[in-house]
Amino acid sequence: MKKGLITAFALSLISNGAIAMDPPAKSTTCVGCHGADGNSLAPNFPKIAGQHAAYLEKALKDYREGYRRDSTMAAFARDLTDEEIKALAEYYSKQTPR
Repeated sequence: MKKGLITAFALSLISNGAIAMDPPAKSTTCVGCHGADGNSLAPNFPKIAGQHAAYLEKALKDYREGYRRDSTMAAFARDLTDEEIKALAEYYSKQTPR
């Protein structure tokens, strides 16, 4: 009984976002502008926390392929694989916007 309650409590914390998932390896590139959790402190960099994963994934692919033009983002996205982009999009979509 006690083990079941602990498991249920842990699962509720995870599903409610109280336990954050580990950031993907490539997220260190994003931190300088967008913040560790996607909540940029600088007004000239957008907050990406809580954005839809599909939107973030498409935006990164568009920067990588040159459909969206921003020299900084293009430089960072250029070497990202589809799998890395998906992991980044998934991670930032699960962060809480502030």
